[in-house]
Amino acid sequence: MDSLRYRTLENTGYDGYLVPRDAPERVLQFGEGNFLRAFVDRFFDLANEATGWNGRIAMVQPIDGSFDLADGINAQDCLYTVCMRGREEGERVDACRLISSCSRCLNPHRPADFQAIREIAVSDDLAIIVSNTTEAGIAYDPACGPDDEPPASFPAKLAQVLHARWAAGKPGVIILSCELIDENGAELARIVHRHAADWGWEGAFGAWLDGDCVFCTTLVDTIVPGRIRDPEEEAALAARLGYVDPFLTVREPFQMWGIQGDEDLAARLPFTAAKLPGVFVTPDVAPYKKRKVRILNGAHTGFAPGAWLAGFDIVRDCMHDAVVRGFMDRMFEREVIPTLSGELDEEDVRAFAAAVRNRFDNPFIDHQLLSICLNSTAKWRARNLPTLLDYVAAEGTPPRCLTTSLAALIAFYTTGCTGRDKAGLHLTRADGTAYTARDDDAVLDFYAAHADDTDADLVPAVLANERLWGCDLRSVAGLEGAVASALATVRAEGARAAFAACLDEVGPA
Repeated sequence: MDSLRYRTLENTGYDGYLVPRDAPERVLQFGEGNFLRAFVDRFFDLANEATGWNGRIAMVQPIDGSFDLADGINAQDCLYTVCMRGREEGERVDACRLISSCSRCLNPHRPADFQAIREIAVSDDLAIIVSNTTEAGIAYDPACGPDDEPPASFPAKLAQVLHARWAAGKPGVIILSCELIDENGAELARIVHRHAADWGWEGAFGAWLDGDCVFCTTLVDTIVPGRIRDPEEEAALAARLGYVDPFLTVREPFQMWGIQGDEDLAARLPFTAAKLPGVFVTPDVAPYKKRKVRILNGAHTGFAPGAWLAGFDIVRDCMHDAVVRGFMDRMFEREVIPTLSGELDEEDVRAFAAAVRNRFDNPFIDHQLLSICLNSTAKWRARNLPTLLDYVAAEGTPPRCLTTSLAALIAFYTTGCTGRDKAGLHLTRADGTAYTARDDDAVLDFYAAHADDTDADLVPAVLANERLWGCDLRSVAGLEGAVASALATVRAEGARAAFAACLDEVGPA
């Protein structure tokens, strides 16, 4: 079977949509990984088909590695396959699309490719710059200089590109940052300005950045597991497609891309002009981030440690257990959604929660609970504690499910502890399965130091630890007693029984 190339498609009689090979490069993209190709570049591909925008993407490989990804994907004409696999509105989805929106992949550590990037920077066609260089990618590096070819950091590379464009007298561009940090667009703009100041560049350039360029803060949300790892499944899919694609990537059907901006920005983006589902421009993405963190991420962290202790290993199995799923649903309905409805439309929030239930029941993804439990203390503080505090402020009493979640979290770090080493805390759940709790050293040291405490001493010690929570949780009325009671149920009857007790409860909590 041939590898994927345009001539392969001709041999197979492929009749799907293809962006013209001579379409101009309207997008410069820093990053070429699975997420960008399965999410952002697919949006551009769909927008090209829907609107005739007729633009292609030049990808930039941000890291120079021993395996040069640019060579591999260029060898197949930058064509690749995205498979949508999961559930949507309760139905199983398994559909593939050939993506043709990318033109080439450049490695800036090669002189010819670095020059090609500079040529794109001053092109009349360039309109949009996209990035996803991981959370660590948007960081200031004082070692970078204006004449580095290339500079080490992404913001320094971007500063060079934008300065070259300004110097050539070209119009500004839209910059879409997809890195998962707060205010990603604003932070990227701040670092570019800092490099410009450090490098002694013209004040007029700074004014052009502020007046002609748009640094967008964005929020992205989809799960991209990446390649298929089972050889038989991989071979079966290749037979189904009619070609071999080493860059095939798998993602879930759910997608959300919130872009902070105004109506003028929305009109300039091809995928919002095409009204593609899941992508939207809004004056403020912060409420949508809160929705994602408190519902999607908060649900994971809210039930994963307890579900693990109850003998479950993957998320999907939890969705088929009436107690664990019921616990999650009760947490959504009684505790999380009421704290969000003041900022977002309640119907929209409930629709998002319903989508999360579908996503957790994805038949193609074995999402390990232990992987979710990595660094659970910081996750619980960021994802669940704000909901608990908002609920207490409104109702005057601790929420039952989140209180039980906190008790299960404490049990996760203290059940059958056999020791602490560099790998983490070594523990054993009730069914005899050994596991390792991995977290920040301060968290692990704390629980190791309290391994022999009775729960009567342990609970107040945990709640009083301001380094863990940013405050003394003993000050939250009724919380200490509620956590102690839930933890007693976890110890005596198991975490599933503690979850079940939340379902029996009546009243507002």
